[in-house]
Amino acid sequence: MRKRSILLMTGAAVLAASLIVGPAATAKSNAQAAGTVVIGHDQEPAVLNPYITPGNAYTTALAVNPVLAGGAIYNQKAVLVPYLFAASPKILKSDPLTVQFAYKPTAVWSNGQQVTGQDFVTTYKTIMNPNWDITSREGWQDIQSVKAKGKQVTVTWKKGKAYAAWDALVATSPMPTSVVAGQDFNKLWSDSISVSDGPFKFQSWQKGTQLTLVKNTAYKATAPAKLDKVVFRYIPSTASLFQALQSGEIDVTEPQPQLQIAQIAKDSKFTVQTGPGYFWEHMDIQFGPKGNPALRQKYVRQALIQGINRFQIKQALYVAPGLVASSKSLPVLESHIFKPFEPYYKPNWAMWHFSQKNVIKLLKSHGCTGGPDTPSASNSAIWSCPNVGKLSFRFTTTSGNQLRALTFEIAQKQLKSVGIELLPRFGPSATVFGQTLPSGDWDIFMFTWLGGPTSSNTSAEMYS
Repeated sequence: MRKRSILLMTGAAVLAASLIVGPAATAKSNAQAAGTVVIGHDQEPAVLNPYITPGNAYTTALAVNPVLAGGAIYNQKAVLVPYLFAASPKILKSDPLTVQFAYKPTAVWSNGQQVTGQDFVTTYKTIMNPNWDITSREGWQDIQSVKAKGKQVTVTWKKGKAYAAWDALVATSPMPTSVVAGQDFNKLWSDSISVSDGPFKFQSWQKGTQLTLVKNTAYKATAPAKLDKVVFRYIPSTASLFQALQSGEIDVTEPQPQLQIAQIAKDSKFTVQTGPGYFWEHMDIQFGPKGNPALRQKYVRQALIQGINRFQIKQALYVAPGLVASSKSLPVLESHIFKPFEPYYKPNWAMWHFSQKNVIKLLKSHGCTGGPDTPSASNSAIWSCPNVGKLSFRFTTTSGNQLRALTFEIAQKQLKSVGIELLPRFGPSATVFGQTLPSGDWDIFMFTWLGGPTSSNTSAEMYS
C-alpha cells in the first residue's frame, strides 16, 4: 500500500480481510501459462493519481501500486523491507533526524530512464507545493532539506522535529521527474499513467467497466511479475460481484465479510483466505461548517456513540458464520491508533458503552425536547436541542454495498428508538469519495480507513 496517507477502502472487514479465489484462477492451464487474472472489485478509482485527495482510495492503490512502486513495502509480518531500495535506510543523526538511502542500480523507469535521488527530490517538492491538492503532508512539512547524489538521497528534518514514521515516509513511491516537471499535478494521471517503475504498466481504462495492467518487461528491481496481465473488473453491486465470481467472469475478489462468503466457503471449487489487517470500518462525524451544527456539541456526539450497539453490529454482520473464527475473538475496535493484535492497544473508547437509557437521560439534561421518555422500536418522536435544532443527520456511504446497507439499517433503527434520525445519502464510490467526502458537506460518513502498521498512520494529524 502507498504509505503516506490512510486509504479509503471498501474491500475489507473491520479486522479480517477475505480473499476469495474462483475456479478460473485455480485452473491448471491458467497456473502454467500465468496469463491473465481478473480481479473483481466493488469500487472504481476516481483518478489514478494516488497523491491527491480524489486518488486517496484503496481501489486506486490496488491499481497503481504495481505501477508506481515504493522504496520499501511491508511484508506479512508488518516489517518494511527494501523494494526499490538497495538496502534499508539508515539513520545518520538523531537530532536533527537525518536519514540516508539509495535506490537499486536496477531500479529504472519503463521509458529507460534510471530511478534516481532526483525523483525523490521531485516528490518532496511536489508534495510541499501549496498549489497541489495533496492528501497529507504529515512528516513532509517538517523536513529541512532533501539532497540527492545519483541514486543516493539524504533527508534531514528540522531540529527537534524528528518524525516517528520516517521509514514509511522515505519509502513513498518516487515520482518520475521527467513526467511531473511543468505539469498541473492536480490533473496528472487522471485517466492514465505513462511510465512505471514497478512490475506492471498501465495499459487501458474503460471507465465504469475495467482497468488493465500489463507486465513491465523493463522491471528488474525484484523478481519479475509472473502474470502477463491483471484486469480489475468494477462491479459495484454486492450481489452482482458474487454472481460474477460463481460464473467465472472474475477469478478473485477481496470483499468485506458479506453474507455470501459463508456459502462460498462451503463450495469446494473456491478457496477462501482470511487474516487480520490494518483497516477498520467506522463512522466519521463532521465538525466542519457544512455539517449539522448539532454535531459540534459534545453531548450530541456522545448520544450518537452510545446509541449505536457496535458489538451487536460486529457480531451480526462482520463475522461470517463458520469462516472467520479469529475475528470472533477480536473485540470491537476501541482505538484508532493501535489495533487489538498490537501490543500497545488499549480499549480507550470502552467507556462509551452502548446504553439507550443514558442517551435519553443525556439529551434531557441538556434541555432537548420532543423525544421519547423510554427507548422504543416503534418510536417516531425526534429530539430538538437548544441552539442546534432537530437531531436529524445525513448518513453517507457507498451504494450497492450490502454490508454497509445492513449496517446502516441497524444503526438507523437503534438511534430512532431513542429519538435520533438518520437519513440515507448513498452514492457511487467515485462520487462519495471523490466529491462528497472532500467537500465536507455531510454529517456522518461510513467507510473504511486502511493504513500500514501504526507507525505510518496519519490519524494523529486527522483526528487531533
